[in-house]
Amino acid sequence: MTMRSKTALKIVQPEIEHMEAVMQDAAKQAAPMVQRLAVHRDRIDLAVKELESERFDLISRRDLMRRQAEAVDHALTIHIDDIEATMRLYEGGLNSLPVPAQ
Repeated sequence: MTMRSKTALKIVQPEIEHMEAVMQDAAKQAAPMVQRLAVHRDRIDLAVKELESERFDLISRRDLMRRQAEAVDHALTIHIDDIEATMRLYEGGLNSLPVPAQ
């Protein structure tokens, strides 16, 4: 009977521990970067929301001013038409009177 020699297994426990330490160190270094990225994203989202709110406010104000200007224009048109109608009445009335004899 021949006996095979057993292959000596290489113990890799120190390498595993070293790799775990390296991975933990890398995670510690990446965490602040990820956190800063999240903070910047939050700031950008907040800035975009503020700009959208400001845009909505300006559009609302513009529409209000447009409606007010149209109302003023309509009111002035009514007054002008009323003045022109009154002038036509006066002119028509004056022209229909007989000329006084001298």
